[in-house]
Order: sequence, then structure tokens, then C-alpha cells
Amino acid sequence: MTRYRSTVASKTWRPLALLLSVALIVRSSKAFAPLNHHGRASLSATNSIGSLSTKDAPDVKAEDGTKELSYSAILKVVDERHYKESVESCPYLPAESVSQEVVDRSEVSKPSIYQSPFSPVLPVDTVNALRSAAQRFFNAESAETLGQKVANLENILSSFPSDQSDAESQLKTELGEALLQRIYPLVRSAWSNDDAFTFKNDVNVKLEGVENYDDENKSVDPLQKPQLCVASATIFAGGGYSGAKVAMTTLERDAGLFVVHIDLGNDQQGTPVAGDVSSTCENSVKGAIYLESLVGESSRITDSIVGPLSPGQIVVHKSEERTAAIIAPSNLRDLDDETQSLDSLLRRQLLKTAESTRHYALRLVLTTRRSLEEGKKHASPDVELSYPEAPPAERAYRLRSFARVRDDKVRYLTLAGLIDTDDHETHLWLGFDYLSRIDNLDYQVDTKQRLSDVNKAVFHLERAAALSPNDPRVYFQLATALGAKMECEKTLSLEGGNMVGASDSESLDQLAHLVGILEKSAILESAAVKLGINGIQDLASCLNAVAETRCKMGDFRNALNVIDQWAECGSIRSALAIEDMSISTKKETPHYEWISSEETGRKVAVKTVGERPVFDDNDIRLLVSAADRRFAQANGKQLSRYTMQYVGNSEVHLDDLCANDPVLKERIDHILRNKVYPLIRAAFSEDHENGAETPAGSLCVYDSIFVRYNGDEAKFAGLAGASQPLHQDGGIYSVNIALNSHKDDSENGFTGGGTFFEGLTDDEKISCIQRPVSPGHAILHHTTARHAGAPTTGGIRDILVIFLTARHPQDRSKSENTYRIERPMRLQTIAKQLPREKLIPCLKLARENDPTNSEMSYWLGVHLLQGDPSDESDDRWKEICRGVENLECATKLSPTDARAHYHLGMAISTRHKYAMRTRRAHLLPPAADAAASLISAFESAIRLEKKCERAGCKNGINLAAAYLSLGDFMARLKNYSKALEYLRHVESAIRATGDLEESWAASMLEEVSAMTDFCRAELRNKEDPSLVT
Repeated sequence: MTRYRSTVASKTWRPLALLLSVALIVRSSKAFAPLNHHGRASLSATNSIGSLSTKDAPDVKAEDGTKELSYSAILKVVDERHYKESVESCPYLPAESVSQEVVDRSEVSKPSIYQSPFSPVLPVDTVNALRSAAQRFFNAESAETLGQKVANLENILSSFPSDQSDAESQLKTELGEALLQRIYPLVRSAWSNDDAFTFKNDVNVKLEGVENYDDENKSVDPLQKPQLCVASATIFAGGGYSGAKVAMTTLERDAGLFVVHIDLGNDQQGTPVAGDVSSTCENSVKGAIYLESLVGESSRITDSIVGPLSPGQIVVHKSEERTAAIIAPSNLRDLDDETQSLDSLLRRQLLKTAESTRHYALRLVLTTRRSLEEGKKHASPDVELSYPEAPPAERAYRLRSFARVRDDKVRYLTLAGLIDTDDHETHLWLGFDYLSRIDNLDYQVDTKQRLSDVNKAVFHLERAAALSPNDPRVYFQLATALGAKMECEKTLSLEGGNMVGASDSESLDQLAHLVGILEKSAILESAAVKLGINGIQDLASCLNAVAETRCKMGDFRNALNVIDQWAECGSIRSALAIEDMSISTKKETPHYEWISSEETGRKVAVKTVGERPVFDDNDIRLLVSAADRRFAQANGKQLSRYTMQYVGNSEVHLDDLCANDPVLKERIDHILRNKVYPLIRAAFSEDHENGAETPAGSLCVYDSIFVRYNGDEAKFAGLAGASQPLHQDGGIYSVNIALNSHKDDSENGFTGGGTFFEGLTDDEKISCIQRPVSPGHAILHHTTARHAGAPTTGGIRDILVIFLTARHPQDRSKSENTYRIERPMRLQTIAKQLPREKLIPCLKLARENDPTNSEMSYWLGVHLLQGDPSDESDDRWKEICRGVENLECATKLSPTDARAHYHLGMAISTRHKYAMRTRRAHLLPPAADAAASLISAFESAIRLEKKCERAGCKNGINLAAAYLSLGDFMARLKNYSKALEYLRHVESAIRATGDLEESWAASMLEEVSAMTDFCRAELRNKEDPSLVT
């Protein structure tokens, strides 16, 4: 199919990321960046807190002369908004009584990372009523959408019918009693020394315009103690559909100071019996809380989960904890295993449990506030009204929120760091912002300033790691910063700065340090992936960085293990159905036949035939309608995660289409289980010539994309049509399903289009462009088969492409290298970023892992030829000879690869020139054999490339250079007439590319002219010896 292999996958932590292009980390991919308080990754998104303006306080001149707010003005707005929100957000829920004393510490456990009393805080009737209200509300508001749901508690309670107003009042009363009698005392007891309960000002640096009244706070009126109150109250739900996520909430930290999570049960709860707690508790599905700070490198993975929870039971933790509410089986503790695989029994059971029913929970975010009179007490004489100081953590949180929407964000983040020195999130954001600067093209500074920014990033990220040792985002960004520092120091050394470049051993030590940090990040992130809480994008990005760094060190064998983990991420990426190997029915499997070269008999692809398509007409309508809606909503915005996009092409991932469409999801899952997976097993189990057996583990979706080719749009842009270039795919197998008709089959069909197979270009009896026999039918092939999207020259062509990979066998006694195809492809991509001394062994290892993939031999041969031309050593001679051998191997593995033939011809020419210049002519093959090999290579390249060009899928090799090299070689062999024959084609080849006016073309034509004159002169002087007929 028509898709470039994606190197990393890349997206958010739901966070966006910054992977700097140090030799080990890819710049501008998206992962591992800090979240904003809504769990979104956009650094420019507005938020509920709002933004500051100069009208809020007196002006202060910045260094550039613009107006900026003073620190005191900023804090004034922060304090005002905190106070107002603490009063106005949840007025129906009582605040802590100022005279309330803590009398019961029996339910408080230490250490105080979290508190989770065993006994429920809400009676069963209240739990049932809240859950029922949420069920009605969510069903009415979004009955046709899936996924995580959240709503304000007040909106849910307000949705009661007018004749049930008493029920609404009763729920508010019971929630208020739980807060006053159980929750507030528990929080104050567990965290009695927290800054939230003092007047202490934690700003240890004298801030302009900020008063420090520590002395006054030594004698505080007991009635002025900060009150606990509810800043927000929401009910959220998740699960209950095919492909449901384990997490009901995004893994993130919350606003406020403390979070109270109250489990409300699920849709499977039995009919409630008043006063009988067991009627709501006897259920195999429970709620739980994942706390990132509980993750340990050597502990059981379930130790990071608080629960399972019974309905009405609570978990209380500080807001700074990164948590996710999850759906879990009641026997959670019995499922934990020690397997290192991401696709564990525990993860599968968690996902199955999440699919079984919708679960609900109430989340209360608590803060503290002081009286308005306390604010007035410390107000400046010239201020009409002042609000009491917000707790340090609240101030810092809101300052970070302000920073996200301002250009001078560092100023706000710095103030947040001064206000709350122990909040790692501020340091993470500061580090991230300093890294963002050096990646900004508009930030034009010298290398020393860039290094200064990177050093600041390292400082803040190291501080963040010390404060929060379990946050994988911090370690990833820290590794990024240290890698950027290495690059800056290297650049300074090359620029002749004062710094001395690091020795090889020092560089290895630095890289080893980076590997350690990245592996720490991967271990921590993998915990959330193994539990089904996070997707694989961030973990895949981290593992990719580990693999690249190990290759940079030359530690290729350990890099292979990391690449296997990276490949396994792809096997659990999709929520679409995996193969059920216990089902052997083939009654729905389409019939198929092989597409083979009649000249060589080589099998290239499989196509379905007969009356049993992969998709029937209803399936096609369902899928195309979903895609049409998504494209309309996008309004031209790119929906694909792949970066290689072309004019006229639109893409959307099938998982995204199925995420909120249960009917489509169910149908796609059925097609995969009953048609696609059995078809793959049936067809490719007999494909022995490619040396690959079908995987022992379950087949699954690596990725799937709906692709729309708009030929008219591409033609309007001056292109031949909507297409994609020659490439290999990711995964193991590719399935290309037609969704509409060609012009040959329908008056309203598209023109052009189809899948161009390079493997068919040597056969004149069969078209190298293949299309499924009709809509709903498919073409299937190995992902390693080079192919292209032939130009769709008119109309719209819709296709669905499914990339398949496999899971590890559940039976661990079955030993197989599941990802033997993925290994070399990943190594090949990494190798291109390495210096030559590491690149060559990396490509050798790639070839060893899949000797049947011609790409590995091809690229190894190309790079072996690209050594130092002035090096006349024996080692260099051996490299050139190995380059020729690898390119010969590539042409045997893939006889239709024009690139391989072209570079083989160049390699033979290079070997001949080098041998003549270094007096190694006696080591060359006989002249006639060498000439025959070179002529065959170049003429094969020219013939195959011309066929590719006619199909609109050219490789882009320089045919003019091929003719010139042929002419040059023939002239060196003194076959002047043959040389002239080839030289005559150079100008026409250049003209065909439209590059006649380019400088390289002019230089080449000058060389051709001189060579032509030389050959003609030699022919006039003596008879031409005919070495080649």
C-alpha cells in the first residue's frame, strides 16, 4: 500500500513533545511534554483561569520598553481569582467550619501519599442515586458518543425532573455531611503540616511589591484558619463499549490542593436494596486509582494501584500527584505477573473489564481559603479591595496556567518557582520552555547563548527529577536537554571556542548517562502502558531514543532488544480486534489468487476474487460516511499522524473513526476476525519463496488508514495526479481495500490510480499497476515489497489500508523472533543518522537480521562506496569491493529495483577507477566481464526506471549520469564507438527531467562534449577494439 513507514511514532503525553535532534533524539516529534491543567497539550490553549492584562494592575516597563505587570499585580489577580472560584464554584457544598476541630485520626495512615479508608463515606442509597443521575445525564447528553465522559456535579443534579427536587436537595445534604464529618477531618489530619493550612509565605526572596507578613502570622486568630472548601465537583464515567480505555480520566495532576475520588459503581450493579451495602458491592468490576508516585522499578506493577474500590469508598491525595481513575477487575491482585511484555495477561484482562460495563466516579477538588477580612487586613492603603493570599501551590498552579498563554512565560514560571519551590511541575515547564527556545527558528542567537539556555533547562529538569522521581516526562526531557548540551558543546568546539571537545571515552560516558535516564523514563512510562492507562506513543518515542543512543554508542546488540520493545508497542497500538487463534472457521474467508511475474514466477501480491469481498456494499457505505464526516469536521486540517503528506491526498486513521462509532467498530472487528486474519493465514502460509512463515502469535492491526486520492486537486496543482512514491510499509503485512470504482468499471469512477508494484516491472505481460477486482475486494502483500500509489489522474479514489503485525505468542515456550522484519527496518532508519563508523556496522546488523530484504544489502552497499576518496589503504579497497558485492546481492534479491542496478553500475565504475589510480588493476575482474556487468547494471536501471516513469512512480535516479558513466567506462576500455553511443543519450535524458538550465546539467554536458571529442579523435587515429559485442 501507499504509505511511508513511520519511524516513531510520535504524539502527546497527551502531551506534546520536543525531541531535539541530537544524534540520538528526533527533533520536532510530539511526546513527553508537560500537560496543561485540562490534560491537553497545546501550549497556546486558553484555559478557565483566563489571562492577565495590563488593566489589572499598574504598568512596569520591560527591558524592551513594552508594558508588563509587576509581580505584585500578577499575584493580586491570582489571589482574587482563587478566592472567587473557591466561593462561587460549588456554593451548594459546604466549606469546612472555621471552628471545626480534628478529633478522629483513626482512619489516617502514613505515609501520606494518599488516604483510602476502608469504610465508604457515602451511604449506599446516595451512591445509587448519584450513579443513576449520572446515567440519565450522560445518556441524554451524548447517547451516540463513546469514550471518557465528564460533567459538573451541579449540572447533573440540576437535571432532576421538577417532581424530584427533594432528591436533589437530599443528595446535596448527604454530600455536605460527608464533607464535614469525614472528608475535611481526614484531609486536615493526614496533611496537618501542609502549607495550605498555614499563613506562611514561602517566597524566600524579596519580591518587588509583594509583602511578607510572616511576623504577623505568628499569632493568628483561630477563627482565621484557612478553610477547606470544594473548588470543583465532577462526575466522570468510562468503559462499557468495544475498545474502551482502562482509564476513565487522563493521567495528569489536578488543580486545587487535594483530590477526593469517590467510587460510584457501574451499570452492572445489582438492584439496590436500601441499607444493604452488599447489593452494590458484589460485582466483578471495580474502580481504582493509579498513582504514578507509587510506581517502583522492581515492585509488582499493581502496587501502583489503590483499590479495587467498593462503591462509596474514597481515595484522597494531594493534587500534585499524577493520577488516573481506572476500571479494574475485582481480582486485580491475582492477575499481576512478572512478564516484561507489554501485552500481558493483566493488561488484556483490564481492557476486557473496561469493555464490559460503564463505571462512574465523583471527583471533588479541594482548596483552602481565608476570609475576605484577612485580605483587607494586609491590603496596601492605596488598594480599594484586596483578596486573601492564595495557598502557595494554588498560586504556582495558576501562574503556570497564565504562562501558557503569554509570550513572557519564563517570567511567570520563575515567579511560580519562587512561590512554591517544591513543585516539580514548574521546573518541568521551565526546562521545557528553555528547550523550546532553541528549537524556535525565530530565536536567532549564537551557540554560547543556546548553550546557556540548555544549561538552564538541565538545571530545572534535574531539579524536577529530584522533586518527582517517578515522572517519566521529566527524565525524557532531561535526556533531551543533555543531548542538546552535548551538541552545543561540540558545535562550540568546532567554532573554535574556549571549550575542548570531549574525548571518545567521555562521549561514551555521556551517552551511557543518557541511556540510563531514557531507560528510567521508559520503565516508568511502561507501567502506565502495561496497565492500559496510557497509549504507546510516548513509550515508543522513548524506546526509539534509547535505541538510537545505544547505536550511537556502538552497542547494537542491546539496541536490538530495545527495538523489539519498540516494535511490540506497535502491536498494541490499535484498539481494533486482534486475531482469535481459537477460531478456525473459514466460511467467510474470501477466495484469492496470487499476482506473480510471468517472466520469473516470482510472487508479488495476493488479490481477492469471487463473490465474497472483504467489505460488502453496506460496509463501504458505513466507512465512507464516517470518513466524510471526519473530513468535513477537520475543514482541511491534517488528520494523519504521518508527516509525509502530498497534494491531493487526505488521510484519517481507522482507529479514530471507530473511537466514537460503535457500529463501525463492531463491523470492522468482525471483518478482521472472520475475513482478514484468516485470509492472511491462508495466503501467506504457502508463500515459502520469501522465506517467512506466518507469526505464531495473534495477528493484529499495527495501523490502518482511510486514504482519499483527489486526482482533480492534484492535477490543478500541476502534478500528474494524486499519488505516493515508492516505499515499504510498517508492520508485516499490508491490506489494500478498494472502496469505489475505477472509470473502466463505472461511468462515475476515477481515472488512473492503483498500487504500483516494483516487482512487476520486469514483466511485459502483466501490468505493474494493480487494482482490486472491484470495490470491497483487496490486494495484500508483504510490507517489505516496494510499491507506490500510482497517480489518480481524475476523480476521487478511496481506499482503506490496514497494516498488520503480530503479538508475542501467549505460549512463551514458542520461540520466535516476532519482529524480525521490524528490527532491520528500524536499524536502517537509525543508521542514516549515525556517523559512518557506526553506520556501517549498524547496517550490517540490519542485513543479518533479515537477509531476504534487499533494502538492507542495497543501503549497506551504497554507504560502503561513500568512503574517503583520498584513502588508498587496503581497508578502503576492501570496503569498495564489499560495496559491489552487497549491491550485486541487492539486485539478486530484488531484480526489479532500478536503484540497486544503478548503484551497482556506479560501484563497478568506482572500483575500476580506484584500482587504476591505486595500482590495483591486477585485482580487477577481466575487462570483458567488468564491462558486461557494468553495461548490464546500467541498462537494467535505465530500462526499469523508464517503466517506473511511465507509471508515474519513478525512483528519481539520474539517467543522464547512468549514460555518462557508461560512456566513460567504455572510453576507459577504449571501446570508443560504444562510448559515443551512450553519450548521445545524456542530453535527451537531462531534457526529459526539465533540468537543462541547472548548473549540474551544464557541467555534465561540458564533460560529455569533451569526452565525445576525445572518443572521435581516438577513432580517427586508430581502429576501435571491440571488447563487447
